Amino acid sequence: MKSFIKKNKRSIIMIASVLLLSGGVTAYLIGFSAEVEKPEEEKNLRLVETIPLRYSPHTMKVQGQGFIEPSHSLELASQAGGQVIESYQNLKSGIAVEKGTLLIQLDDELIINRLALSRVELISTTTKLVTAIKSEGGSFYNKWMLYLRSLSTELSLTPRIPDLTSEREKLLVSSYGVLAAYYQVRELEDTHSDYTIYAPFSGHISGDGIEKYSFVSPGQSLLTLSDTTHLEIAIPLTREELIRLDEIESEVLISPSGVDNGFLSGKVERRDAVMDRNSQTINLHIIFENPELNPLFLPGNYAKVEISGKTLARTLLLPRSLINADNTINVYEEGKLKKYKVTILSIQGDKVILKPELPEGIQIITTRIQKPFEGMELKLEGSEE
Repeated sequence: MKSFIKKNKRSIIMIASVLLLSGGVTAYLIGFSAEVEKPEEEKNLRLVETIPLRYSPHTMKVQGQGFIEPSHSLELASQAGGQVIESYQNLKSGIAVEKGTLLIQLDDELIINRLALSRVELISTTTKLVTAIKSEGGSFYNKWMLYLRSLSTELSLTPRIPDLTSEREKLLVSSYGVLAAYYQVRELEDTHSDYTIYAPFSGHISGDGIEKYSFVSPGQSLLTLSDTTHLEIAIPLTREELIRLDEIESEVLISPSGVDNGFLSGKVERRDAVMDRNSQTINLHIIFENPELNPLFLPGNYAKVEISGKTLARTLLLPRSLINADNTINVYEEGKLKKYKVTILSIQGDKVILKPELPEGIQIITTRIQKPFEGMELKLEGSEE
């Protein structure tokens, strides 16, 4: 036996190797067959989540940003020159003033003296005219006599000269120097008004300040007065955004940019009638009030504006991430992916408004799929099928 094995050792080894190899192949084929025959539900399908399509009303929004500016801002300059004898709190920057407050007064003694002399001259020339026509009597005399009695050197403003109704009256009034004296008085009265400046509206002062007893020159800039309560913001909008607005009385919310801290309400005041050629936008002007002088809404702040536009009775609002590059959305139908073409009406931040042209109830896939294709086999998240 040993000699037989020894003589046929090589053949025995080859036969054993073939038997082992055959057994391995048979086992592999049996396992492969079992793999092929696994039921479909045990395949590793892509799990997705869906939402049913439901149409609902939606109010379109228009958003923009811009700098807050005072509704009224005026740079005041001196029309006269001289020494300052009154200066409201030295016109320091940040001072609040009410409308009608005396801001600054210059020494006006010289102009007052000249004005008094001119009024005396007007009274004198009018007296000569009245004396010359006294003998005529009648309405002509009575009119000018009444005017003479109204004149005084103490009045703040000289009464307006009576209307000249005839060529003879014009000639007499001119020849006696009444017209020249009257317009000399009016000119000096106008000049005298330049020596005092009152606040034309309530607001806050900004500037370097004007000290009492200092000197100012004609044309010198004194201060800038800004209405910090009544504010305005201009936002550039495209034509498409303006079309979304329903009417000029649309609700407007103003919030500070970069700060999540409340908002103020405003309204649309007006819009420009000319489009900017470079940006192809039109400025829309929003007005609002900040009576508490909230520092987040003071002039100079950058703010966000949201305007309520037209309300669509039936539309679909979806995240922009659900819209494919070919303007389609992914829908789950009978275990497979199907694409539906959509029409975008508007983009609102990270949302899109779609035209209501798809059947209600379809299951919109909300799970992000890297490379979606028609017919891709899917499985609903949480489904036992």
